[in-house]
Amino acid sequence: MTLVFSNKPKVNYIRFNLTLVRHAETYANAEGIIQGILDTELSNTGYHQSRALGLHLQYHRFTHIYSSDLKRAAETARQIHLLNRVSSCEIKFDTLLRERIFGIAQGRTRQWLRELAKENGVSYIDFVPSDAETTAQVRKRAIRFFENLCKEICLKYGTSTLLTKQDTSQYLTRYASAENLFRNQEILKSSHRKCSISTENIHYQLISPIILTRSCRSSIDSTLDLSSQSSNQQSKSPSSSILSYNSSIEKRRMLSKNLTDFSDKKDCLDLDILVVSHGAVIRELIKYFACDLKTDIGQHLETIQELAPNTSMTRFQVSYSTNEQQIPTATLQLIDYHNKTHLINRTNDEYNLDTTNICSF
Repeated sequence: MTLVFSNKPKVNYIRFNLTLVRHAETYANAEGIIQGILDTELSNTGYHQSRALGLHLQYHRFTHIYSSDLKRAAETARQIHLLNRVSSCEIKFDTLLRERIFGIAQGRTRQWLRELAKENGVSYIDFVPSDAETTAQVRKRAIRFFENLCKEICLKYGTSTLLTKQDTSQYLTRYASAENLFRNQEILKSSHRKCSISTENIHYQLISPIILTRSCRSSIDSTLDLSSQSSNQQSKSPSSSILSYNSSIEKRRMLSKNLTDFSDKKDCLDLDILVVSHGAVIRELIKYFACDLKTDIGQHLETIQELAPNTSMTRFQVSYSTNEQQIPTATLQLIDYHNKTHLINRTNDEYNLDTTNICSF
């Protein structure tokens, strides 16, 4: 999607990271039962999944957390929030994020719905049970949430400035991962822009505890996942471990120096928004991004109809702006898709939480 420019291109602009998480497993998921808006509980596996994700994200600083108010999503969001050490925001619950209403199919099995669709001479994917929402209605609801979110964030944090087409192009294409952030320190110093960082971009090993000052802990810990130590890292020699440690400390020092003085500047805010919802809502939102907003999701376009696994994470960087006529424009870049590495135990399959549900709703 391209920006619309007036004669006096005064643009209200904001950029933020958006993380979409599907709720953890429920007993109904495990039994192949269609839930819809039935308020079901997390299973034991589901609680383990939500805690695994919470521990994985414990040093990722979220500035906003939104969740469906249905129990399975709300409890997943609460576990993430409870285990997070650096986020000070509260959870906001929104009914727009509820699962699709499945009408008479709620509480029934997936196989029952397949047979009903066959009896009515309609393909399973296109069949709409009585009193159920259509997928188009779900997408409309998901879009309304996203638009409300963008407007709210832009109104509160947006930077009103005069932009040339060249400036705007740079804003919409610049994405700084943790690695190229450190590689381009001088550029960041001159621009005085605070870039959002994904926690997965740096994996390193600590050999002693690090005490961070309160002034820089939030920004730095959102960048570096202190809890991750892979088996191949543990097999490194002592000298390589020390080099990794020293490199990590130096990266922390440089990042802290760059971010210290900019926390009060609206155009430098590091906004990272977590949304916990349901399979159909996340699917329709991703379809909106890919099909309507023309976001490049690569090979994932082939499987866009598939539901996200329980507690998987899909991340986008969102650039949103409005011109003087208040015409909105949103441009997104895919960062991560249905990531569920936090569920996988690479040393013992018995403790893997990556379960495959027999229910696709």
